[in-house]
Amino acid sequence: MNIFNFLRYCLISFWLLSTVLDAQEANRYSDIDMLLSKADSGDAEAQYQLAMYYSNLEQTPENQRISFQWMLSAAEQGNSEAQAAVASYYRLGKGIESDLQKAFYWYQESSRQNHPAGHFGLGRMYRRGYGVPENDKKAVDFYTRAAITGHPSAQAALGYMYDNGFGTEANPIEAMKWYLLSAEKWHAAGHYVYYMKQKLDEASIAEAHKLVEEFKGRYYTDSSQQ
Repeated sequence: MNIFNFLRYCLISFWLLSTVLDAQEANRYSDIDMLLSKADSGDAEAQYQLAMYYSNLEQTPENQRISFQWMLSAAEQGNSEAQAAVASYYRLGKGIESDLQKAFYWYQESSRQNHPAGHFGLGRMYRRGYGVPENDKKAVDFYTRAAITGHPSAQAALGYMYDNGFGTEANPIEAMKWYLLSAEKWHAAGHYVYYMKQKLDEASIAEAHKLVEEFKGRYYTDSSQQ
């Protein structure tokens, strides 16, 4: 291929790529316009999706504020996932001034609809005394509710509670069970598993693995949870 043909090939390739990217960008804006129209009409799911769209953009104060407003609109209509998200916004001060009492309220609303993120959020609030008196027994209760649904962070947190005897009787084998379950989805939990392997004998580790399989058979009803 001579230099002329090579340059021609490059120009055509660049034009084709630009055309594809322009089409993708146009489709993206078309999708956002449609989402905005639905959100404006009161569609809670569209409001939630629009909030997530702004949340995933550059984290400027304006984008965070818009994300919070749409998330709150969805939460007020009873979207349990949005309720847990609004609680996190209030807890972290994302797009709104931090307010732990409001964070607790929205986690509670989400939890009442049996959403795992709502359960886990309440567990963390009780564990750390955020907006409510510290209560490890209640933390264990809500961590458990989230953990049995397969929530990996809740499983790791529950393992920690059993490991240290916080809010429940210390049980290293039970702790290992929850750490193992968490590590299957959340690699960061792997260091807890490593730590427990140094702490337990082989028979106890085998017992924990047996408990993991029993748990899966009882609570994991579809392949997406395993």
